[in-house]
Amino acid sequence: MKKNISIGIARKAKEGFANRLKFAHFPFLRETILRERRTGSVPLRVLDVGCGPGTLASFCGGQGGCSLFGIDLWPNQLMQAAEKHSYEALLQVNLVNGLPFSSGSFDIIVCNEVLMYLPNADAALKEFYRVLREDGKLFVYNPINRLPKLCSIAKRFTRRIYQEQESIALDVQSNWKQAERACRITYYSFQSLNEQIRSASFHISDTTGFRLFRNRIRLMKVLENYTWYRRLVLAVAARYPRFASDILVVSHKKTVAGAQPMSLDKAAA
Repeated sequence: MKKNISIGIARKAKEGFANRLKFAHFPFLRETILRERRTGSVPLRVLDVGCGPGTLASFCGGQGGCSLFGIDLWPNQLMQAAEKHSYEALLQVNLVNGLPFSSGSFDIIVCNEVLMYLPNADAALKEFYRVLREDGKLFVYNPINRLPKLCSIAKRFTRRIYQEQESIALDVQSNWKQAERACRITYYSFQSLNEQIRSASFHISDTTGFRLFRNRIRLMKVLENYTWYRRLVLAVAARYPRFASDILVVSHKKTVAGAQPMSLDKAAA
């Protein structure tokens, strides 16, 4: 019964996401995870960082040979993710404090639009490296900008003038449990995002784009209803990721000769 509920919710969610380029990278993630699953005999352990309402589960939930674990900062998001009935466990975690898992706990980590909110993105990436098994894969989806430093300065300036009460900037406030959402504090360029991932000892195997605009303009959302527009944007963004507004960086943890597998007991707790 649980499986039928999960599959039903997943199908309904995917139908709602079909015309939104914002979710175009999820089918890519699904196919990649399925390929990884077919190469091994044991279930894949996938950590969904910043799982939100469980969008990844909408695409990957109900698939045999794959165990999903989700973490997020906000309880309301975790409640929505739980309704997908696809996660083995859902935990409220503040990445500023690290990850509550043993080393080598996961085969795949998906980090979806999270790094831009963190004051310690370097430390978070090192935590991802730690909890991945040897040769495990990391998928980082994040917006990029041609002028990240200028945007960052402008953001800090406007935040001093006005800060929404329901949002929180994790670099200057600590009472995050009373907020509803995080405030973006870091802007990345194509190069700076890739360099930060490499600095955590990951080996980047692919970088691809999925959107050309962040769709702040209503007209852009209307255009997404047309198949020709979606196909054009996806084709151009994939071919020229440096000019995309959102990119997915695929990397893996380098295999160390003679490394011993680590305990998974804490991850299952």
